[in-house]
Amino acid sequence: MKKTLIALAAVAATGAAFAQSSVTLYGRVDASVGSTKNTVTGVSTTSQFNGSEGGLTGSRWGMKGSEDLGGGLKAEFQLENRFNVDDGTTAGGFLGDARVGLTGAFGQVHLGRTYTAFDAVKAVSVSKSVFDSAFTPMPTTGANLAISNYDVRGANQIKYVSPTVAGFSAIASVGLKETNAAGAKNISSLAALYSAGPLGAAVGIHKNASGDNVMFSGSYDLGVAALSAGYAKFDGANNGNDQDGFTVGVEVPMGAAAVSLGYSSGETETNAGAKVSKYTGFGLGATYALSKRTKLYAGYKDDKIKNAANVKTTGTRLYAVGIRHDF
Repeated sequence: MKKTLIALAAVAATGAAFAQSSVTLYGRVDASVGSTKNTVTGVSTTSQFNGSEGGLTGSRWGMKGSEDLGGGLKAEFQLENRFNVDDGTTAGGFLGDARVGLTGAFGQVHLGRTYTAFDAVKAVSVSKSVFDSAFTPMPTTGANLAISNYDVRGANQIKYVSPTVAGFSAIASVGLKETNAAGAKNISSLAALYSAGPLGAAVGIHKNASGDNVMFSGSYDLGVAALSAGYAKFDGANNGNDQDGFTVGVEVPMGAAAVSLGYSSGETETNAGAKVSKYTGFGLGATYALSKRTKLYAGYKDDKIKNAANVKTTGTRLYAVGIRHDF
């Protein structure tokens, strides 16, 4: 009888431990069909009708969980893999997120690979610009808008997220360089955010080996439509080129459907102030929710870069329709 009671007590204790921890498997599969046209003036123009990965967002799967440590303290982790649904290949490992940390009344502390603090500011700036998707007018890294000249995620990162007090919160992150190679530098990022009712606002700074970035962004929900906007300025390191630019967007809900458009513009100048090039981009998209987890979408984006003589040098035009499912 005593052995039976001991065994039951052990099972009960084990059950209580399991009750205090949880692990969730989640994911997103996004695929589209469309046409992409890339132009390099005087060199080539390529057009392709193709199946594509991630029109709204990239496909992914991951695991996340937490354990209640008592006294309001929790241990947390997240592992997220990114993959291409069109051909089944994967980026390898958990390049989306690979972090572990603690959360409590003091806020959150994360160690590993995850989003930089500055990315939260950029996210506000395009939150209503064509669903922050492949159709959102935003040049890739190294192009002509300061918003693109930052690290979305930081490896070897220490990140702190403060509690929200009266709508205000702060995020700080440092990605350690872990090398003495010439030119290597920590990725340092700091953001301050405010959210109350329909209003959102954020400001952030970001420093890496390429230079220093600062950004101001905001959003406002009018009910019949929601707006977002951002302005960023980049100062190139070692007398490198400087950049500045802005982005604006509007999203209009229509029941299960939503329509959104966005516009971005930015310039690159030498350290002495001479114009190098200018970027402009326009995007338009629509979504229709078949359920809480499944959306149909269609989108269009057209952007271009002109040189100092105002002559177009490169351009991209994208059309696509697709479906996204969350699980």
